[in-house]
Amino acid sequence: MTTTVFPALRTSDANATIALLLTLGFTERLIVRNESDPAVVDHGEFALGDTGGIMIGSVRNDGSALDAVGGSSIYVVVDTEREVDRLYQEIVDMGHAIVRPVATQEHGGREFDFRDHDGNSWGVGSYRGA
Repeated sequence: MTTTVFPALRTSDANATIALLLTLGFTERLIVRNESDPAVVDHGEFALGDTGGIMIGSVRNDGSALDAVGGSSIYVVVDTEREVDRLYQEIVDMGHAIVRPVATQEHGGREFDFRDHDGNSWGVGSYRGA
């Protein structure tokens, strides 16, 4: 049996989040934009590989827990150390705050950490776990 986890994020800027996801190698599955304000994403789904993915949506501004942004932590696994280095430079060029620069880790793989425009913590690395 394959288990898949789809984290869900709220975002204050859906277009910036979508650009980030595409840069990290996600592919768009579905985007439902708000009819009265197309900048607002009511529901978005992005795939990563065959079994991974993430869902996003714009903040609702209704006072619910769905308005919370910036409290998530996501680790994205890429295929090679070269890909880690390439993505590091793209993330720097996009202006995201680097928390931990790219480096080879004692436990294996090459990784870096950054924060997105909403304050979410992202890790990118070639380490797939033990």
